[in-house]
Amino acid sequence: MDVHQKKRIARGVKGRFVRGCLLLLGLWASASCGGARPNYDYTTELRVMRTYTVGAGDVLEVRVWHNDQLSRRVTVRPDGFVTLPLVGDIVCGGKTVEQIGKEITEKGQQFYTEPLVVSVEVAELHSYRIYVLGEVTRPGEFTPTGQVTVLQAIALAGGFTRFAAPNEIVIVRKDAHGERRIPFAFSAVVKGGDLRENLPLLTNDTVVVP
Repeated sequence: MDVHQKKRIARGVKGRFVRGCLLLLGLWASASCGGARPNYDYTTELRVMRTYTVGAGDVLEVRVWHNDQLSRRVTVRPDGFVTLPLVGDIVCGGKTVEQIGKEITEKGQQFYTEPLVVSVEVAELHSYRIYVLGEVTRPGEFTPTGQVTVLQAIALAGGFTRFAAPNEIVIVRKDAHGERRIPFAFSAVVKGGDLRENLPLLTNDTVVVP
């Protein structure tokens, strides 16, 4: 075997080695991208979160400008109503605080000559419940006193088991906009710093950890 043949063989071995290394790097990159941000419109979900609907047991803070008689804390009854002086029964169940305030204003026009300036806030959440299922330490139903995010829900459930696939979490949500499955990649949020996926959960949301 002459010198030229040896050089060709050496170049062939080196080329195969380089190609093998590149292939391994490609496979490693593919495996590592499990924490990449899923292709989902999280901005729309955040807009939905601003329209929390009141439920039975929730405590509302009703404030009416220059009207101490109507300004008070009220608890939403099991039938979804609250009662205010003069104005009477107001439907609250399944409505946003903006819709409730508008109804109080409209009903108040029958009894007050000046237009009412009304603001309604949720002071205490009692109808709020979420579910965390799958590979977590304590799966089940949770009833926090305030709205929680996906990460907080996982913490309430005691964190992941060793069999969990944190980058394949799904939030199952059903509301007025329909039923949908929202992806959540743990690594993208915790390691990548992309907090858009860490959505506040709506009542009856289910976090599924495979």
